[in-house]
Amino acid sequence: MEEDIEQKLYDAEITSVVHGFMQVWNKFESTLSTELARIQESLNGLQPGKESPHNANYELFYRVSSNLYLKDSVTMGELSRSLSVPLSTATRMVDWLVGNGYLKRLPDLEDRRVIRVALTNIGQELHKTIDGYIRYRIRQIFSCLTHEEQSTLLTLIDKVVSSLKETVR
Repeated sequence: MEEDIEQKLYDAEITSVVHGFMQVWNKFESTLSTELARIQESLNGLQPGKESPHNANYELFYRVSSNLYLKDSVTMGELSRSLSVPLSTATRMVDWLVGNGYLKRLPDLEDRRVIRVALTNIGQELHKTIDGYIRYRIRQIFSCLTHEEQSTLLTLIDKVVSSLKETVR
């Protein structure tokens, strides 16, 4: 009986935390979009004559660019697998990102049938900008915690992410 009460309290805590994250996420995402649109305007100097896309999808860009940023290039198959989407979906994503100047297609030097994709200079700059903004906002959010609490929280989140990676395989 006491275990049931504890489990219900624990479940209520989990629900409260998830709902809190969802409420805050919408505000964070909105702020991020507005800030990135402003920053994108300043990055336009890197692409003379190219207008800023008014329908920019920064979440899509960041999902893809996070898989490319530290690599020279990846094949479409590798990108599809890392994003856990069908190849046709990855192709549509890449088409949009190429069309907006964030990615470029490259031939594979070993197999002419294979297409590789890589970030353009503007794509690299935008990725760095988004990363910097996310780090800045997380530092703001974590400012209510001591350094030790921040470190503990990051360690715990890393454990949860590792567990998620194992269960999603």
